[in-house]
Amino acid sequence: MDYKKPHKRYRTPRKPTGIKDKTGDLKPAQVSANLEDNVRAIQNTFKDSLDFIVRRISFGPAGKVRMALVFLETLTDKQSFSDFVLEPLNRLSFCEAEATKIPGRIIDILPSALKVEEEADWEQLEKKIVTGHGVLFIDRYDRAVVLEARKWSERSISEPQSEAVVVGPREGFVESLITNVSLMRRRLRTPNLVMEAIPVGTTSNTNVVVCYLKGVADAQLVKQVRERIAKINVEAMHDINLINELISDVKFTPFRPFSSTERPDKLAAALVEGRVGLIAENSPMALIIPTVFWQFFQSSEDYYEHYPLSALSRTLRMLAFFLVVGLTALYVAIVTFHQEMVPTQLILTMAAVREPVPFPTVVEALILEIILEALREAGLRLPKPAGQAVSIVGALVMGQAAVEASLVSPQLVIVVALGGIASFIIPDYSFVIALRILKFLFILLAGSFGMFGLIVGYVVLGVHLSSLQSFGVPYLSPVTPFKWKDMKDIFFRAPWWAMGKKGPQRAGGGEGA
Repeated sequence: MDYKKPHKRYRTPRKPTGIKDKTGDLKPAQVSANLEDNVRAIQNTFKDSLDFIVRRISFGPAGKVRMALVFLETLTDKQSFSDFVLEPLNRLSFCEAEATKIPGRIIDILPSALKVEEEADWEQLEKKIVTGHGVLFIDRYDRAVVLEARKWSERSISEPQSEAVVVGPREGFVESLITNVSLMRRRLRTPNLVMEAIPVGTTSNTNVVVCYLKGVADAQLVKQVRERIAKINVEAMHDINLINELISDVKFTPFRPFSSTERPDKLAAALVEGRVGLIAENSPMALIIPTVFWQFFQSSEDYYEHYPLSALSRTLRMLAFFLVVGLTALYVAIVTFHQEMVPTQLILTMAAVREPVPFPTVVEALILEIILEALREAGLRLPKPAGQAVSIVGALVMGQAAVEASLVSPQLVIVVALGGIASFIIPDYSFVIALRILKFLFILLAGSFGMFGLIVGYVVLGVHLSSLQSFGVPYLSPVTPFKWKDMKDIFFRAPWWAMGKKGPQRAGGGEGA
């Protein structure tokens, strides 16, 4: 066959065109039929990258059939290219090469072990290279061959750090998107599990995967999630939690509109209930959409323990909410405005202890709470062994020193410590951060207006929570608006035999979601 005769996969070269990138450099818009033009352009793009590799290949007398394989060695498996691309091409004899000079024939001989596709758009090729693909340019062929052989170092699957359990699975999400997708596939072995990838970030091009069960999740909900993610306009998306603020219904609130999780089993349970999950590259977390208030009090362990134990644990978490937000504020209100609520002997003891303290109770409480928050943050930021020592020893030493120096009263130290312990009972760390912010507001209200200010604070908090929505679902659903059939898993977990076919309907799941 004449080498110059057009083939169905050998296209007429397009007229060279160019576009400017963000740096102002001119680059082609389409792949050229001239191999040297393509190599020169791709080398100009990655000229400052030490991991960029160009491997030239040629066949026939004087190298008439010429190709160039380009890739980033830090993101690709060089052994796969050697075994499945270079070796098959190098084994071609001269006579065989004469019979396979048409580019389409060369593509056909590549083994099926690698995913092979063709691409002509230059920007798409650059994105393929930086996501771990190899690109094969063929002389006199105006389309490049994209070879998928991605490989990079990644963290192995381990137990989630923020959602550890005594009973239940110990696997957690990692930063590898493919690994996270496989964890979900292992738990929901159905073709109805849909995983749609949407690139986010004009520079990072981070893939965000929308997960849902076809036929279970509401089609309108899936459409809204897909549209809001597609409208995100940011330079880079480094973690899935950035999406929390970008696609939420309400912009000004201390509460997170969507819950996040490191546990594949928790996300799988949410998908079975009709929710939508979001997983992103380089993030060990997943988002659950929609989310309601009661979801933050639920732990995966609730569904693996016997239901009376789960009911007790959840009751403690609900009580911890009021302790974190209002315990210190209640103490301030009673000591400052409502001493008659305390037994006479106790109030006299408290007054005697507080006599040398130079600060009002509200200032005293704020000082202790700020010290507690500082110790908590120091324990998180320091290396793990040092962090534990700072948080424990620092609290004991500083608390004892503050009492002996008559800067604070011992009763208030006990109250603040109880509130700090209660904050560790609630399983969702980000939710506790919102409660810690509200705690200071309630202390100021109680110090200014007493019990009246405390009651007003709770009323305003309830109104605010009632006004929030998560993708159209009321934040306090199913309590308000009330839905009796969805109350089986709110304040208590009902027995499994009472849950129905799908098992637990977590915090407004099922039709409520």
